[in-house]
Formats: sequence, C-alpha cells, structure tokens
Amino acid sequence: MHYPDYNSGKIVLMEGEWFLFLIHNLVQLQDDDWYFVLQDVNGLKHFMPAGFYKNYGLKPGDEISCKIDRINCTGRIFLEPRHPVYADGKNYFFDILHKSDQDGGIKLIVKDIFENNIEVPVKGLLENAIFYEKKVQCVVLAVKKGLPILEIA
Repeated sequence: MHYPDYNSGKIVLMEGEWFLFLIHNLVQLQDDDWYFVLQDVNGLKHFMPAGFYKNYGLKPGDEISCKIDRINCTGRIFLEPRHPVYADGKNYFFDILHKSDQDGGIKLIVKDIFENNIEVPVKGLLENAIFYEKKVQCVVLAVKKGLPILEIA
C-alpha cells in the first residue's frame, strides 16, 4: 500500500521500506502526549509519538531513518525509527529476569538495553528446558514502538 497523495511523480512511500526523515519539531498535542514532527523526502510532515523513543536520543534537527511500518485506510503513515542498538534479523544476548508459566505457555522475561521487560515465548523442545543461565540468545524479529520483538535463537 502507498500513500495516495504521492502519485504525482514524487517519491512514493511504501510499507516496509526505509526512508530518511528530518525531525522538524517536538510538540505536545491535545492528548497531552509529546510527538515528533517528522518531514519526509517529499516535504510532507508526519507525527510520531515521542514516548516510545525516549531512549533513542532523538532531537529536532536530526535526520533519522524510519521504516514505513504501515499506512492505514485514511493514508496515515505509521513510522518506526531505526533502533540505535538492535537490527532486525540479528542475534543478541539478553539478561533473563524470570521464567513464567502462564495459560498461553512458557515465557521468559528478559530485559533489553534500555531496561525494558520483554516477553519471549518458549516453544517446542525448549518448553521443558530449565533455564539456569543468566542470559539467552534471541533473534530480533522486528522492533515495534521502540521495543524488540524476540524469539529464542
């Protein structure tokens, strides 16, 4: 899907693609949340919630690479800036905080570089494993709203 206003010979923003954006401003809107105002390669501006990315060190004047996460039916573009540490498809070690056994199965709770708690589902043969280790190697499947989505490597 692409943004309908970009069909006039300008650069077409497509879901799943990466583009450079200029952080134009940081504003607080009526919902009392803070948003970055990003300017795309066509000169159009987009809002991106600032709260999810407070640890990224972003500030007005920075040029950042963002993935077009999705474009909804009204043409609103949802952006995911490149994570400063994790890359999709790469393996990293995460500290294990604890193991939980819930109705949906076994989950490990790990912490990322910014001290966020992340649930990692444990599948297959690993469900019977006892985790004595303090770290686990996970692959970053994607990053959404500043948090890595993990799977045990």
